[in-house]
Amino acid sequence: MSREITLEEIAARTSGSSSAPYYIAGVLREAIYRGILPEGKPLHQAQLAQRLSVSPIPLREALRLLETEGLVAFDGYKGAVVTVLTVDEARELYEMILAMESNLMRVAFPGITKRIVDEAEKVLEEMEREDDCIRWRDLNQDFHNLFYEATERPLTIDMLVRLRQKTDRYIRIHLASMRSESERQHRDMLDAIRAEDLEKAVEALRNHLTYTSHDLQLCMKQEGGKRK
Repeated sequence: MSREITLEEIAARTSGSSSAPYYIAGVLREAIYRGILPEGKPLHQAQLAQRLSVSPIPLREALRLLETEGLVAFDGYKGAVVTVLTVDEARELYEMILAMESNLMRVAFPGITKRIVDEAEKVLEEMEREDDCIRWRDLNQDFHNLFYEATERPLTIDMLVRLRQKTDRYIRIHLASMRSESERQHRDMLDAIRAEDLEKAVEALRNHLTYTSHDLQLCMKQEGGKRK
């Protein structure tokens, strides 16, 4: 079994200035995704600042950024805590993701060029070789978003990214169960787009997101059962 990465190791390999809130938020976000900062647990700011060798002010600003993503909440005297996502919330999030991505695919389709298709295939090939769940998650987002470049809908894409950030905290617990099928579904999407078949591409996308949502919910229920 591979050794679990530490918060300090994430910080060491994350690019950016340690005084920048976005840098600190990136480190903490990955730590939440990896389960290093567990759900429902308080985030002791003085301790985090010491571990990351950062000042309290940018750390607090970083936590506020994560609050806008739904990953952190400020709970009265407890201070900042990692939020808990319920199965019902995960299902609702994927319903929104599915609606938004289906619409984006339809809007983008006339502008999807051969360059975009070829680049998406390279990303998919990299995903299929990737062992790290967080890196796989980032590539997955790149794969989907490549097709939406032509929409000129930056607000919609930004909202989509935020929705995915809420659900992707569980990539570590459900990637193994859905990876093989997910990558096959990505191939179906890519083939339909390359064939310039809009309806087949939208159908493949909807099947993919529905499958991912169901797998996530099942894994969350199983994980919840283990904690009881």
